[in-house]
Amino acid sequence: MHNTQPMHEIQLHIEGMQLDYASARAISETVANHIVESAMCIAWYDGQKQEEHPAVPECQHKPGWLAYAEGHGGRIKVELNDGEFVFIFASVNEVEGGVSE
Repeated sequence: MHNTQPMHEIQLHIEGMQLDYASARAISETVANHIVESAMCIAWYDGQKQEEHPAVPECQHKPGWLAYAEGHGGRIKVELNDGEFVFIFASVNEVEGGVSE
């Protein structure tokens, strides 16, 4: 499945609270669900732990998780605190074989 729509990119700067994966994801999901119906996380990056999902090591031209999301219906990219956390969402109605963790 190839995404034919441009990705909607949202930058959030959170102050006054310490972010962890769970809180960052909850904030991102809330935002994504305001943009598309039934948003589903299909890829993410945790800059605190240097972890990504899905891991696609064979991708050489950009981070594998990002290439995966772009090729599997990613429509919304929510980036928190300049890349500390990044989540990419698709509409459940548009995704085939999506990944959520």
